[in-house]
Amino acid sequence: MWEMCKYKGTFMKTDANVRQYKDLCFTDTQVNPRIFLQGEAGSGKTTFLAKMTIDWCGGSHVSSESGNSSLFFRDVDVLQGYTFVFHITLRNSVKQFDVYTMIKEQIIDSIYSLEYREKAYKLLNEIMKRELCLILLDGLDEWTGPGDHHNLPALVVEHSKCVMLFSTRPWKLAEVNITHSERYTSVQLEGINEPFELSRIILSRLVDKDDLDLKCSAFKDYIAKQKLDNLLSSPMMLSAIVCSYAEGIELKGSKCEIYILLLESLCKKANSEMREFEQPPFPCLTGSQFIKPNIERLNRLAELAFYLLFVNAKENSLVFSNTQLNTLKMNGRELMDFALKCGILSAKLNASAQRSTSSFMFIHLSVQEFLAAYHIAHNANLIHDVLSVYINRKKNAYLDISQVFIFLCGLDISGAEALSIMMDQHDVLINSEFHNYWLQTTILAGLREAVANGHNEIRLKLSRFRIDEQNIIDLHRIWTNNAENVLSLEVCIDKVSFENGRMSSANDEPASEIKIDLSLCRKLKRLNLQGDGIFIEGKYTIKLIVCKVHSV
Repeated sequence: MWEMCKYKGTFMKTDANVRQYKDLCFTDTQVNPRIFLQGEAGSGKTTFLAKMTIDWCGGSHVSSESGNSSLFFRDVDVLQGYTFVFHITLRNSVKQFDVYTMIKEQIIDSIYSLEYREKAYKLLNEIMKRELCLILLDGLDEWTGPGDHHNLPALVVEHSKCVMLFSTRPWKLAEVNITHSERYTSVQLEGINEPFELSRIILSRLVDKDDLDLKCSAFKDYIAKQKLDNLLSSPMMLSAIVCSYAEGIELKGSKCEIYILLLESLCKKANSEMREFEQPPFPCLTGSQFIKPNIERLNRLAELAFYLLFVNAKENSLVFSNTQLNTLKMNGRELMDFALKCGILSAKLNASAQRSTSSFMFIHLSVQEFLAAYHIAHNANLIHDVLSVYINRKKNAYLDISQVFIFLCGLDISGAEALSIMMDQHDVLINSEFHNYWLQTTILAGLREAVANGHNEIRLKLSRFRIDEQNIIDLHRIWTNNAENVLSLEVCIDKVSFENGRMSSANDEPASEIKIDLSLCRKLKRLNLQGDGIFIEGKYTIKLIVCKVHSV
């Protein structure tokens, strides 16, 4: 976890590592009134908020536990400074902005029967007025406001002693308008600090004790050989990689492949029939055994995932009821029994004064996004017919679909190329004054997913580039297809040695230098060069010096 700072309208990571609750909850000796915990899908945001809650409940005895993990977030005495902790799931409170109301509906109503609720509401109000409370609001990116000026859940003035901690995917913070006068802190959760320690814990549950050391050593060699290091920071990805490895399945770095494995393990619980595809529609389905017998049900669930995200009302896109299922004609008993039995969908009973109803949700937002991308890959017309309308709904909607786009790059390159053009056009239109680089990050992730699935010729659209030592090899590949239409080029690179052999040349060796011919850039409006690894050759050529470290 790292501290963030705001720079040119976007949040940038600093070199300040956050390892204790005091670093998260305090700046110097002052309480942070608002905390933003950002992280990509599957990085562990929800798990971290659950850990905070459990640590607060457990009290000081938690810190006495031994082991290396005691170095991280074990100062639970800091959490004991909060009189109460309230844990809220924001996807269950769309169209609401009052945090007090969220706590009443999600917590108080689940504890007290109707006759005692009014007294509990009054007690809650007094507590929030007088006591230092920590309110954990999970999933800001899964929340939609009431449509007025509220772009964040808010507290009334008399509850100003309460601290709010929001978890969110990074793109959502681009929509949050925070003035310089407001006190807040922002941190980025990047996932697992010691992935091989966690992999050992998981493997210890899957292999014989006598074989554990050998298996762990072989697992490290496998990760290096298959170049899966960049996926290990995600708890969800690591778990899937370790479990598949224990079963003898070798992965090649494709997120789509991992999500197919996840879906396979879920489908197997509901229907253990095995059958492979004779001609798999997508590379990630090659060798799958439990998808084919359930393909019709999965196709229907993929259609449901897509329409909930992009067609249905935003407030019902993640948590939905039988009403939405009836509208989409998805309420078939057999389909729902399958979805609930295998665990792709989960259900929650909502008790009210009049009657009890059920609400449903996908097991994880990223699973819903993968299934939505799968549906788009089968129906390319949806990009222009539906997604174009969705992207124009609001300013940053094109960033909202970043995970769907990345999955689509691994499934259908023509659809991904068309969607990248649409996203780039929107980015140029709304960010005319500065480049916030969220789109570049998404395009790079999409390129890597495409290559991991064997789509080496994908041509993604990008009009504004910021090249540095970490992305130069990958970005140059995108540059060659976009030079004629590039609007902005920012290069910040030193003449240094570094490892980045992810996708360079046929022999997997990055070039010692990369040349950018500016004579091709007929639309270039902005050029910014920084660093001592940049050389100007002739009138129009920039040469960037790069070399790869073979041993240190």
